[in-house]
Order: sequence, then structure tokens, then C-alpha cells
Amino acid sequence: MDRRQFVKHAGIGALGLGALAASPGAVAGYRKGDGHQHFSLVSLSGTSAAEVGSDNVMLLEGAASFKAKTGQVDREGGGNFNHIRFTPAFPAGQQLLASGTWEPTGFVSYTSTLPDYGRVRPSIVVVTVALHPDGGGSFEGTLLVACNVGFAGLLTGQPEGFQLNLPGLGLNFDNPLVGLTHISIPEGESSA
Repeated sequence: MDRRQFVKHAGIGALGLGALAASPGAVAGYRKGDGHQHFSLVSLSGTSAAEVGSDNVMLLEGAASFKAKTGQVDREGGGNFNHIRFTPAFPAGQQLLASGTWEPTGFVSYTSTLPDYGRVRPSIVVVTVALHPDGGGSFEGTLLVACNVGFAGLLTGQPEGFQLNLPGLGLNFDNPLVGLTHISIPEGESSA
């Protein structure tokens, strides 16, 4: 299945782009001018081909703020997720396993070695997160968000998208498939 067919099959086209347009507004205005950065994403990642049951994918959308210098993340950020299994045994070839919300719980690391592109900073941020399925419970994990500006040749060395390690589920969504991410320059800095 090619990328276009996969996106159509997963049904994230307009829905995903609409969610990205709304997400940055959720964190806009948070402590302006004191060096906070924002990340947002609408992206789909799958489990690696080496994992058993590699037909699992995670659709993740949301946004959060962080401050790399002090190692802080705003716990009021977050978004939504859908955990999907693609298998021919189900109607339309997919089964929704879980959906719910996610929130950042801690800061792990930030890597930025490339020049800015306007107000976009090609970089990688890693945070800990908690997923809260609508059916109840909670799962802890680690979320890596990689932001590239591919058309300008500003590449972090990681594919655009996210990687999500969920030890409690025994799954690593470490194969970014399609999506958009954005990591801003720090508040108070100019793009000029």
C-alpha cells in the first residue's frame, strides 16, 4: 500500500489537518516572552516491522509548551489519540482498539543544531506522557517529536513525525508514517 492509499485508508486527511490548525491556539499566549517553545503535531506512526502484530498504528494530535533551558513542560498541553489495528478481518480493514486523550508529564530532552526557518525551529523534543483511554485506565510513555523543514533541507536525522514508546502496552510506535509537526522558536525571540 502506498502512502496516499494508507492516508486515505486511515482516514486522517482533512481531519488531521483541521486538528493541527486548531492545536497551536490551545497553547498560544502561554507565558509569552520568557523562552517557552511550543510543539504541535498531527501524525500517524506504526510499530516497527520487527514487532509481532506490526499492524498497530497510533494517530496522535495535540500541542504542548516547554522550556528547554530549565527542563520544564507545561502539563496543561496534550491532545487526542486513536490506536488502530489494520487487519483484513474487520470491515474497512481497520479496528479501533482505543481512543482517548494524552498529556505531557515531564521533560526529557531537546536537541536543536539547525538554523531556524522563520518561526520554525527544526529540532527534536522528548517528553514523558500519560495516555488516558476513554474506556478507563492510564498508560505512561515517552514521546519524541521530530520537526524537519524538508523543502529547505533542514533535517534533524529523524523522520518528520513522532515516536511513542508505551512499555505498559508492550508497543513502540517507532515508525513515523505520515503527518505534520511544528516546533516554534522560543517566545521572545525574533525570526528576523
